[in-house]
Amino acid sequence: MIIKQLKLKTISQEDIPFLFTIYASTRKQEVDKWGWTEEQQNTFLTMQWQAQQASYSQQFPQASQWLILFENNAVGRCIIEDLQQYLHLIDLSILPNYQGKGIGTTVLKRLQQMVTQDEKPLCLKVLRTNPAKQLYERLGFKQIGVDELYVEMQWNEKREENK
Repeated sequence: MIIKQLKLKTISQEDIPFLFTIYASTRKQEVDKWGWTEEQQNTFLTMQWQAQQASYSQQFPQASQWLILFENNAVGRCIIEDLQQYLHLIDLSILPNYQGKGIGTTVLKRLQQMVTQDEKPLCLKVLRTNPAKQLYERLGFKQIGVDELYVEMQWNEKREENK
């Protein structure tokens, strides 16, 4: 069973190279289409990753970062911010080779259990074009806002119970 094989670990300095690997994997298909050399891609992805890290640190200084381990292998990361009114899922990224195996679903269900105990909603933003949006919808997340790039979604146990 996947739940027993899945663990979350607080991120440490030694995990930073892996975090870059995860970030680069989320942009690989996009960057491959540009016809750049591997060196150009790596330079661009490093710059973008550093900008993302700085942005997250500035926007979400109280966020918790977790490494997702499956069968003791690092396969992804999860960044959450536990706010008084809601739990904010900032980022959930799984390496491509581990996507579609129930890992993201398991992490999301754990977060749903957390917010159920705390009696608050779970909120996130997802790129409109991100296939993960379908996963969120399948798990009961509802769209509560939209802009040019992102769909804002929320899962609320109370709303699910009132169906």
